[in-house]
Formats: sequence, C-alpha cells, structure tokens
Amino acid sequence: MDFEESKRIDFNYLEKHDDLFPLMRNAGKAVYESIKDFYGGGKNVLFVCGRGNNGGDGLIAASLLSYENRVRILLFTSAEGQVSEMASLAIREMKNASIIKNPSKEAIKNELSWSEVIVDALLGTGIKGKMREPYASLIQEINKTGKPVISVDIPSGLGSDITIKPKITVTFTDLKEGMNESNSGEIVLKDIGIEKSLIENAGMGEMVFFPSYSPDTHKGLNGRLLIIAGWEHHGAGIMSSQASLMGLPDLVEILVPEDKYPIFAGRLTDQMVSQYSEENMRKLLGKSSAVLAGPGLGKSYDAVKALEIIGKSGKPAVLDADAIRLTGEGVIPVMNGAIYTPHSEEFKVLTGMEAGRENAVKFASENNCIILLKGRVDIITDGKRTIYSSGGTPRMATGGTGDVLAGLVAGLLARGLKPFRAAVLASLVNKKTAESIEKFSGYWWNTTDLIENLGQTMKEYYKLVNRKG
Repeated sequence: MDFEESKRIDFNYLEKHDDLFPLMRNAGKAVYESIKDFYGGGKNVLFVCGRGNNGGDGLIAASLLSYENRVRILLFTSAEGQVSEMASLAIREMKNASIIKNPSKEAIKNELSWSEVIVDALLGTGIKGKMREPYASLIQEINKTGKPVISVDIPSGLGSDITIKPKITVTFTDLKEGMNESNSGEIVLKDIGIEKSLIENAGMGEMVFFPSYSPDTHKGLNGRLLIIAGWEHHGAGIMSSQASLMGLPDLVEILVPEDKYPIFAGRLTDQMVSQYSEENMRKLLGKSSAVLAGPGLGKSYDAVKALEIIGKSGKPAVLDADAIRLTGEGVIPVMNGAIYTPHSEEFKVLTGMEAGRENAVKFASENNCIILLKGRVDIITDGKRTIYSSGGTPRMATGGTGDVLAGLVAGLLARGLKPFRAAVLASLVNKKTAESIEKFSGYWWNTTDLIENLGQTMKEYYKLVNRKG
C-alpha cells in the first residue's frame, strides 16, 4: 500500500463515518498493546512525535502506556507551534506523560540517554528525496543510541536518504510500499477497524490522486488530450470533448474529417478543432499526453487507420464505443495499457465473454489493460486490483452518459492520473454528479446538465481531501 492509497482509505472512512479520530484511537491502542507485549511495563519510554496524524497515533499510545511505564514525549510542531487537527485532539486526551515541544539539541540528547525504549511517531508516509532538518539530525541521533525503536505505521524517513532503523514496526491495515524486515524490523500488522468495503469501493478518497497545480505551471505542463471521435455521430464527440475539460488538462484537441469540421468548430469553444489527416494525427499525437478514441467514431477506413496509429504510438489511451467494437471484431489488436469503457453488450463483443467481475479481471490480466465495465455498479480492474463504483441513477441509462464518462476518464488521464486511478475517479464523479442533479431535478435532466455539474462534484471532493489538519 502506497501513501496515496493509505490516504484514499482514510478519506473513504471519513466519508462514511464523518470522523477519523476513532481510527487514531484504534491505532494508538494497537501501538500500546504491541509495546506492552514486547517490553512489558516499568520502562523509560520516549515517544518522538511529529505534528501530523502519525504523531497523533503516538500521542494516544503514550497516554495509554503511561499508566505502566515512565513516559516522556518529544513533540515537533510547525514553526507556529501548530499540530494537525487530529493530533490536537490526541493531546487533549493526554494523561500522566510529560511533553517537551520543539526540544533543543541538548534536551534531545538528554531524553535519548534517559530512554530505554524509543517510539518513532515522527513522520508518516509520503517522504521522498532528501530528509530536511531538524528531522535528519534527529533520526541520526536516534539510530546512534542502539536502543530498541518501535516505529508507528512506517519507519520515519522510509523512501528518503535518511531513515529510522527500528527493531519493530507496528503498521495498520496493510504493509506500506517499500516496507520489509531489513528496513522495518519485525513487522506487526494490526486491524484498526477499516471495513473491507472502504478498500474495495470507490469513495471521495479517490480524489487524493488528482494532482495539484504547481506554482510554476505553464500551458501544456498539465497535459494535452487528443480526441478521435464523432466522425459518424458528432454528438458523441462533442459531449466527450466537453466532459474531458473537467479533468483539467491544459489543452483538448479533437481531430475530425473535413466535412465535419464546421459542425465541431461551431459547437466547441474551449477545445481546438483540427482536420484529420494521417500526417496531422501523427504530429498531434506526438505532442499529446493521452488520447481518447471511439465515441461516435464509426468504422471507416480512416477510423481504423487512426486507431492503428494510436496503438503503435504507445500513448495512454481511452477506448470507447466503436473502438471497442473494432477491437472485439479483430480489426485492431487490444492496446497495451489502454482503458476500455464497455457496457455489458460491448464487453461481450470485446471479450467473447459475459459481463462480470471474474471475466473483466481475466481479460484485463491477460491483455495488460484496464476495464471500466459500466453498469449499475461499475467494475474497474487492471487484473490485479478491482474497485467497485456504485450509485448513479436510472436516468444514466440515457444516451450520452457513456460519452461523458469516456471524456472525463481521458481528461483525467491527460492531466496525469495513472490509468487505473483515472478510470475509478471518473466513474465515481460521473455517478455522484448524476445523483446530485437528480436531488433537485428528478428525472428531468440530460447529458448537458451532467457535463455542466461535473466540476462542482470534483471541486467538493478536492476541497475535502486537501483541507488543512
């Protein structure tokens, strides 16, 4: 489990239970029980806690352990003396333990010397590259003591140039990315009450994979999407192009035949419209971050040729509608790493099998692709991982909602999300947006309403997962 996946699960828990603190209590209790099991009572136990939720886990454990041991805490806050909202709640529950905030170098040495057991709750997951101060020096001092260290969830600094060397790591739910006995010591895996459904089902936590903007951003840095769609049924190409913008790529360009150019140029204002030729396609494809092909495309010679060029390019691709049918009919091969977005009938054409989880996993695994199998509950799988996306409304059976979904997947893919994550997030947002519209409009809404409200759903989720604390 990597850092983003761990955050995803936490936010899915928050969405269901509206409170993350029970998880912190359970994590702290798990650390307490493990220390007690390994070292008993009557020890000098030093907790080294950071200002984030990992530090909060340590603070809870310290409070529990202080009844049977002599416990002291070194707490490292922000420059303004702040800790996370969750760590602040943990401090309120503290009893019988001495806290030294932002200790001096001398105080650190004295406390390390006093300790018999050290608990590392300094930094959580997500640290990469060069470790910054004061943490780099602190980690080195802890390692020099030679005393037993218990890390909370993950050894502080794992993945960076300087890391804690623990004897034991107490981790939660699943092993974190990169953990093994050589860098984490004996690994104790604890269940802290996260339901399996929150891991297997899409929730607002999917938004943690959406990349934030860099302060130094410029046009093209956040992705360029090329669309090959609408050659036979132009509405599908227009809808998928409009929806793709909600993934926030910097540029969306659609290639269309010469006779369709006036239709698209007259309807699309935020996308570039260009005339198709093999030469133009190869040039634009080379500049693109991702490509969408298939909605309303048709099966003309040029359509097949365009799909062949995409397949040979190796570009991240989303394939829908006619691109799926042409693949299933053997006209073009399955594209390595591509995202396919079939409904149940298209899935049967594509794979020759009945639609369902087992067959979706089988096809994705055998063909190294991602399947987003649309239905009342969408099934998204890359053959190794499978996520269910439930919800939506019966009105989503109307024409065009699949084109909207394909466009959103492609926009997110161009924006920089990994294919599996782009497919899951798009499915979730598409369904939740439909639910939101229906609360106000009943069944009286259409695909234009869906497209116009995708951004609001994305905004709400983004705000929730990026809030402070």
